[in-house]
Amino acid sequence: MPLAHLNLLRGHSREQLREVVQQVSSAMARVLDAPADRLEVWITEVDPDLWGVSGVPASELLRTQPMSAVEMPFVQLALLQGRPLAQHHALIGEITEILVRVLGSQRDRIRVHSSDADPDKWGIGGQPASVRRAAEIAARRAGGG
Repeated sequence: MPLAHLNLLRGHSREQLREVVQQVSSAMARVLDAPADRLEVWITEVDPDLWGVSGVPASELLRTQPMSAVEMPFVQLALLQGRPLAQHHALIGEITEILVRVLGSQRDRIRVHSSDADPDKWGIGGQPASVRRAAEIAARRAGGG
């Protein structure tokens, strides 16, 4: 269930974006000790005409400034409640470093918001996660998977 949604200004190469997806996925799996099949990483690219900085479209600013000075990458993390605060902090740091390294983003312009998802208010396949996960745990205990 852990997911990361990265909002980036359009203009990075496809290779860079694929590398971000791979590295963020790897960091999440390691920090959260989570199976890869439970992780999601999404990137939304925003049209520079629709990204405003101080009321000015990014497309105009990019004429005279580099991408790193204009873009403010915004990452939203959603993790089911119960994860230690240290995991949230570690992901904030690691994802920031990935964006600096892979995209050349300015560290001070990167924003990461990590939130807890209440398992009674997070649905998976039409069921609250609390119900679905309880059923999965019971099945494992019974030897069914």
